[in-house]
Order: sequence, then structure tokens, then C-alpha cells
Amino acid sequence: MNLLQRIFPTRALFALTAACVCALGISASDGIAQDMFARSGIAQVANQGPETASTPKPRPWMAVSHIFQGDDPTPAETHHVVFANGIYYDFPADDQQPWTIFDLNASRVILLDRQRQLRTSVPTDDLVQLAARAEAEITNPVDRQRYGMDAVPTRSGELQFDVAYADTRYRVIGTRPDAPKLAAEYGRFVDWACRLNVARPRGVPPFARMKLNAVMTRQNVLPKETAVTLTRHIGAERTPAQIRLRSTTVIQDDLTASINKQVKDAQSMRVIFQEIPWDQYEH
Repeated sequence: MNLLQRIFPTRALFALTAACVCALGISASDGIAQDMFARSGIAQVANQGPETASTPKPRPWMAVSHIFQGDDPTPAETHHVVFANGIYYDFPADDQQPWTIFDLNASRVILLDRQRQLRTSVPTDDLVQLAARAEAEITNPVDRQRYGMDAVPTRSGELQFDVAYADTRYRVIGTRPDAPKLAAEYGRFVDWACRLNVARPRGVPPFARMKLNAVMTRQNVLPKETAVTLTRHIGAERTPAQIRLRSTTVIQDDLTASINKQVKDAQSMRVIFQEIPWDQYEH
């Protein structure tokens, strides 16, 4: 059983919840990790560092994403992602889900379990190294196809992008913001969320999504609507079943009072919650 077979068992999980919903001691140097991602086309986003001390601090802003199942008009999930000076806060509407802080200034990702009042964290270097290890270990073409590791995104229109592999297909309709920095920041967030999902899987393997995100980020494009189609084979008869998911994303320049309060609460929780090791968090 290879690394990704241990991480991603064969089951239908939501592919669109990668942002909230993606500390292992991997012995690979930063140079090896960067080389692996450079060859796979997904290094350009996450390796961009946070703002320097001399850079004027921009105002916080947020992206609001709604996730739908099939044709259901009611969102199955909603996420508010706040971008605040090199720190990204992912706030799911579901109280049972953890809040996630991507603190690029401190090079750590923190999970806050509000129900148990626990926190855990993982260095961003570990996330880079784990994905690099997967790239290095998975060499069988069948496995690489299954996990989307060699998927090639295509551009079907000025603001339309696709990527497909095995039984999974992404289609994205994008928008180009007036400020290119917004697309760069959002792309960086998606990349780190995908890397988190390698260590804490909450969707399909994220490699194809990372490649698609890198292409869109280079074009200064944000996703406006994302559709994912998954075909899975159920039972002993291997009956095909199709799962359709879609998400909409809207950018808001100003934070609401309730979101501002959540940011302050998250800043407090990352200090006062009891910290537990990464490998004990899920238990």
C-alpha cells in the first residue's frame, strides 16, 4: 500500500471542502520539496512569502464560499475566509467543524476545536515535505492517474478552466479582480488548504486542484463558480454513481461585525486552548 492509499481510502468525500476541511516528520529537505513541486507545476503559489515588514499593511478582506450538492439550492456548507496581513482565517458555518488559521508569518497552520477547546498545529514546511514525499514515492502511472498527480489543466475560455483525471472533473468559471493581489492571495490560500488536505484528508486527492489553482493564479483569476463531477463505483457490482458538487465564491472588501468578532475570538483561542500533538487531534 503506497502513501496516498494510506491517506486517501477509496470513498466518496466532498472535493470542494479542501479549503477548510487541507505534523508529519518527513525527512526531505526544502530544496527537494521545491524541486518536486517545480517539476509538477504547483510550486509557484505557496512558495511566495508573506508581506515584509516594510510593506504597507492592506485592509483585511474576505471570500465567502457556498457549497451545494447536486441541484439543491440550499448550501450544504458555507465558509468565510478572511485575509489579514499574511494570516488566513477559515470560518465554516458548521459549529462542529474546526476553525483553521493559516499563519504564513509564523509558518504554521493551526486548527481550533471549539467543542473540545483544543488546538493543534503543523509547520508549513511539513506540509510541503509531505506532498513532496507523495510526488517522489508514487511512480506507478496507474496510481498517478488515479490521484490526479499528472493531470494537465486546460483553458476553455478567457475565464474558464478545466482539469480532469480518472473519474473526477473540475470546471471553473473565474473572474479577474481589479487588484491582482487578491487573486495571488486567494491562490496562496487554496494551495495551502490543499496541502493541509494531504495531511488531513477531507476530499479527493488535491494534486489536480493544486495544478488548476496555479494556472488560474498566474492568470490573476479568482474562481466565481466551481463544479466538480465525481464518478464512483458502488458495491460488489461496481455500479457507477455520479456525485455533483458546485461552489460559488464572492469577494467582500469589508468584514462584518460578526466576522471581526470571530477573528478576535480565533486570536484568543490559539493562545488559551490546550495544545495537543497533531497525531492526537483527530482522536
